[in-house]
Amino acid sequence: MVDFGNLPASHQSAFLVPSVRVETLPKNFMLFKLTAGKAQATQWGISPWWSPVKPFKEDYEGALGRYQQAKLNGIDMSAMVRFMSAVCIDWNDLGNFVQVKLKDECRAFWGLFAPQKKLSATPATASGRAAARAKEIQVSNGAQLPPDLGVLEAWQLYVPNLKESDISRSGVIPAHDMHALALHFGLT
Repeated sequence: MVDFGNLPASHQSAFLVPSVRVETLPKNFMLFKLTAGKAQATQWGISPWWSPVKPFKEDYEGALGRYQQAKLNGIDMSAMVRFMSAVCIDWNDLGNFVQVKLKDECRAFWGLFAPQKKLSATPATASGRAAARAKEIQVSNGAQLPPDLGVLEAWQLYVPNLKESDISRSGVIPAHDMHALALHFGLT
């Protein structure tokens, strides 16, 4: 297990640091994330950023709760996760729902998301601002995002050194397709 203080500063700053602790996730624990691709492995392994599929510790909702919040607010899952999970527009499109299951027990950092600005940097030019607004409309599917994301309480998992051999995958579902997600969650 990596010491939290040894993580890159940009990774540490994605947490409200006083909330961070190490939790043991049991074998068959299910994780989800929204991402631009399929959360495929890179030279550094699989992305460490995840959320629990089922309610876990202080997260009383899991993936189904995020889906239900989206429906209640008249937006899609991608926009809801962006708002709650504080994912800047220019970091990731959040276009796909990816679910995996751990093959063995592992340890992970668990803590609150730190709020982030809607854009990681304010564009300096009018054309840059127009491009950023077009990108926001595209990725949020028309949802109005506030200037600050992640201001409500939401929890995240950071699983360091995650490899393909550590997980089994479920299918990938478009995060804007609320009907397909409803089928996945057994709601229709």
